[in-house]
Amino acid sequence: MLVAGPLAAQEERRLEAPADLHRDPAGTPLVSLPAGARVEAGKTDGDWHEVTVEGWIFRPSTSPTKRDGFDLVVTSQEGENLRRAPNGPIVGRAREGTLLERVGEKGKWFRVRRDGWVPSNAVPATAGAPAQGRASASRARAAPVPPAVPPPVSSVEGVETIRETGLSRLPDSAPGSTLPAGTPARVVARSGQWVRVQVEGWVRESDIKPAEAGVLAGISAAEVQASPDRFVGQTLDWRLQVIAVQVADELRPEIPAGQPYLLTRGPLPEPGFVYVTIPPERAAEFRALPPLHEALMRVTLKAARTRYLATPVAELVTTLGAADGGR
Repeated sequence: MLVAGPLAAQEERRLEAPADLHRDPAGTPLVSLPAGARVEAGKTDGDWHEVTVEGWIFRPSTSPTKRDGFDLVVTSQEGENLRRAPNGPIVGRAREGTLLERVGEKGKWFRVRRDGWVPSNAVPATAGAPAQGRASASRARAAPVPPAVPPPVSSVEGVETIRETGLSRLPDSAPGSTLPAGTPARVVARSGQWVRVQVEGWVRESDIKPAEAGVLAGISAAEVQASPDRFVGQTLDWRLQVIAVQVADELRPEIPAGQPYLLTRGPLPEPGFVYVTIPPERAAEFRALPPLHEALMRVTLKAARTRYLATPVAELVTTLGAADGGR
């Protein structure tokens, strides 16, 4: 949750839907916020609501600046997470180039604030969000929004644990298992103070089954970005969370202009994004899905990233989950 200091004529509220914080009404998007995020709401301007957000950002991902009266600018090419506390839960994602006001500091972390505008339909009329808004917030807390895949490590880096440590599926999530001290591993990606590792071991053959011929399962976005030539053109099974149906423009040259595509989070449990192109006749079907709907999708990978973002582009082959009963 994002918390801002008290400002005159502002009131703390929770967003009812995911929204981008824009510099001006309908202007440049700066920060991606999940449903349920706390903001300080101010004046309105047509279909837009002015808000203030606050959180903690990893210091090495920023640089000092004096532009437009701000103290910091986000310099990480992939953007950087905003967190509830230093190294705490992720509550938003600031894009590269976003200007921020520094209001605090602790170790390698800055506490930052930013004013901006969000669509009015994402802001409840009063501080108490309706039941539907609280349900959306609960879903968002179950799946935070840090929309970029951690940058892949360019070379093999062998490491070993120096103490017993928890093994988590996502940064800042509860460990699902533990690794004893001295466990050898290989670093495959980094995100802030977290590293993604691969470890090897043995399981009983009776506990596994072959993947379907011609389909790759268990492939991460970090692997795709580290070895694009290996995976582009391959068919993958990815569990994805549908955020919105959008239409391609010139900023995404990997997708034909006017082509509908899904903005999805994943492949779960990874915290990045994937663009999935869909047939035009299926756009209405996906728009009718519940918010933050998850589905197992079979896709063909078209590009490991776009020209401007580290976001894979895939083409929908079929859905294997609830979206259409496996059609």
